[in-house]
Amino acid sequence: MASPLGFGHRRSRVRDQAVIEEEVRRLVARELHDRVAQTLTGMLVDVENFKTEEVGWVDVVRQLDKVQSSTRQVLYSLRQLLHDLRGEGTVSDGFVDAVRSLVSRYSERTGITPELNVLPGWPQIFTRPAYLNLYRIIEEALANVRMHSGARHVRIILEPRSSSEVALMIRDDGRGLDTDESRPLGLGTVGMRERAVLMGGQLTIESEPGVGTTVHAVFPQSQLVPKGVSPSTEILTPSEVPA
Repeated sequence: MASPLGFGHRRSRVRDQAVIEEEVRRLVARELHDRVAQTLTGMLVDVENFKTEEVGWVDVVRQLDKVQSSTRQVLYSLRQLLHDLRGEGTVSDGFVDAVRSLVSRYSERTGITPELNVLPGWPQIFTRPAYLNLYRIIEEALANVRMHSGARHVRIILEPRSSSEVALMIRDDGRGLDTDESRPLGLGTVGMRERAVLMGGQLTIESEPGVGTTVHAVFPQSQLVPKGVSPSTEILTPSEVPA
C-alpha cells in the first residue's frame, strides 16, 4: 500500500508538470504570434495592396523580393523559436543595433516616420531572454502603431530610470486606442505585458483620442543584465539579431 507521503509527492509532481506544460503553451503561443503571425499578416496586407496597384514588371520583381525576404524572416523566426525551446541560453549584445535595423525596415515598409533615442546609461549587454523580450515588446508596439493608430510619427526612447532601473517608451501621434479595461485585450497586448512581467517589470498603455498612444515599460536592471557584468560593458561577440 502506497504511503500518504508518497501519494502526496506524486500529486505535487503532477501539479508542477501541469504548470510547466501550461507555461510552455503560453510561451509557444506568444512567440508564434510575435515572430510568425505578425510577419505573415504584414505579407498578406502588402500583397493585397499590391494587387490594386498599376504596376510594371520591375514592380512585380521588387514585390517578389519583399515576399522572399519576409519568407526568410519567418523561417529564421521558427528556427529561433526551436532554439529557445531547447533552452540554449546565451548572452547577447548589439541590442541597439538590432532596434535600429528594425526601425529602418519599419520606415521603409510603412511610410511612418520613426525616431529612436538611446539615452546615456542604457545597458550595452543583456541576457539573451531579456534581449529577445525587450526587442519583441518594441516590435509588437510598432506593429500596433502600423495597424491601428493611423500615426505619421512614432518615437522610441530607451533610457535609464535610476541606477537600478531602465525604461523603454514607444509613443505615436495617431488617433488613440480604446483603453477600456473591461474590453478583452488583444493577444499582442497580452504578450507585451507577459514579456514585461517575465523580466520583473511592468508595462502600461496610455492613450487619448486624437492625441496618440504611449507604451511605457520599466524593468529592474538586475533582471536584464548578466550577473557579474557591468551594465555599460561592451563585449565583442557575434550579435543574435532577431528577424
